[in-house]
Amino acid sequence: MFHIGVLIAPPIQLLDIAPIDLFAMCTRSYLAACKFPPALISAGIPDSALRITYISLTGEDSIASTTAFLGLHINAGLHDACVAPGELDLLMIPGPPPGVRPEEEVLEFVKRHVEKGVELMTVCSGVFVAGYAGVLDGRKATGTRGVMNMLEKEFPNVTWVDKRYTRDGRIWSSGGVTNGMDLAAVYLREKWPQVADTVLAMADVDVRPEGYEQSKVGMYGFFGWQIVKAWLRGFFGGKSKTV
Repeated sequence: MFHIGVLIAPPIQLLDIAPIDLFAMCTRSYLAACKFPPALISAGIPDSALRITYISLTGEDSIASTTAFLGLHINAGLHDACVAPGELDLLMIPGPPPGVRPEEEVLEFVKRHVEKGVELMTVCSGVFVAGYAGVLDGRKATGTRGVMNMLEKEFPNVTWVDKRYTRDGRIWSSGGVTNGMDLAAVYLREKWPQVADTVLAMADVDVRPEGYEQSKVGMYGFFGWQIVKAWLRGFFGGKSKTV
């Protein structure tokens, strides 16, 4: 049994939890539903061998908020036996808004799992949660490019790298919100190579390289120009379209 815990520190972005679906698509039942030949179906993960649990401080059967105003059903609380340290194989942390510090119980939960040897995967601003838990100190990690300066200031003991995704031992981290798909794809190829490429092709997930094509200077230049354009529209009386 491979047990994935998805730690929800609301409000989180739906795109941040999208990578979990790549794991579910690797199951035999999903491959069978897609009418793949038996040889490919048998290469998938048996349904009984994959478990996904959504965890939050608010506990089982609570509803966690998302930035897209969709309630997310929670399966377990932080202190439930099914998600105790040693019960998970992978802990995934999708991102709350940057800079939001979760409750100490949440941070302690992350710390205890990492100390137990559980693999950790952060998506986008989920790296803030890991940073506040102290599990990234002395390691390399990445996060949302636009707030890298904030990460460097908040967590100076972490070696921050300007990449779409990176790995330091059992800790995996991704940059922007869609880079979580890149990271999950790399993870799947390592864990389940016999089925990963089939699923990635079906999902049209083309794994991009770790490094960005656009330099950091180019990125800041782009956003600077957007700010200038917004200022010009306001100065000359331009109005945005509203519904």
